[in-house]
Amino acid sequence: MAKYIVKRIISAIITIWFIMTLTFILMNSIPGDPMSMGKALQPEVEAAVKAKYGLDKPLIEQYLTYLKNYTHGDFGVSFQKIGLTTNRIIADGFPYSLKIGGWSSLFIIVAGIGSGIISALKQNKIPDRVMMIVSTLGATVPSFVFATLFLYVFNRKLGWVPSFGAGTWKHYIGPVLCIGMFSLAYVTRLTRTSVLDVLQQDYIRTARAKGLSEGVVIIKHALRNALIPVVTYLGPMIASLITGSFVVEKVFGIAGIGSLFTTSITNRDYTLIMGITVFFGIFIVIATLIVDVLYVFIDPRIKYD
Repeated sequence: MAKYIVKRIISAIITIWFIMTLTFILMNSIPGDPMSMGKALQPEVEAAVKAKYGLDKPLIEQYLTYLKNYTHGDFGVSFQKIGLTTNRIIADGFPYSLKIGGWSSLFIIVAGIGSGIISALKQNKIPDRVMMIVSTLGATVPSFVFATLFLYVFNRKLGWVPSFGAGTWKHYIGPVLCIGMFSLAYVTRLTRTSVLDVLQQDYIRTARAKGLSEGVVIIKHALRNALIPVVTYLGPMIASLITGSFVVEKVFGIAGIGSLFTTSITNRDYTLIMGITVFFGIFIVIATLIVDVLYVFIDPRIKYD
């Protein structure tokens, strides 16, 4: 297993390097530059600003400096937010996204897996049909539609929750529910399909033939194998939720990572765009790595040789 983990870590490092390199290439391929935003600068002033940020150097030298700084955890300074580093901006916005993503992930895991199991055990009955209809809506209706509908009903009509901001726990109800609807629907359907597939296996019939209770058969024998594809999806999903939702955070006026990313694109704040993109990519890679390692604890039959 140790050999496998080392290989996966090396693979993760290579993936992160590829993300960093691709991000740098794409950002430098976009027409224009950060200096084109706002007032037009005098040529000598623009040259001085580019020299300050190292934008006047050859591209390969910029790339090597970029890799060196990112390796040390230095994402550079913001081109548009004067006096602020990208690290500081991400550190200020990340707690909001972490709280929304964390609660949303917990909601999805509990409600999604639970609904999927119930739906599978009640196949083609009323609970199954209701959950499939709800999950279909969750998978097809965009998150910003849920967000708008939530604000209209629970803020404007009922007045139960605030409209925007992140001051109290009530501010997080809408973002947590809206950001998690698609993943909740997907986890529900994935769990249902996986449980139904496992329940048809011979070892489940053998367990029932031995006289084991239905609860023991489901929890001890069926779920352990049925949850493997679900866990595969949960790792990247959690990382994605924690790093923020571009649309939902904007609708609810929360200055999280997603909202910051949207603003940085509008402002052409290249260092902030690259910093958030790499930050997001590292989260996904680490989450995937953790999931791969967790497989052995979920199903001992999986070999890592």
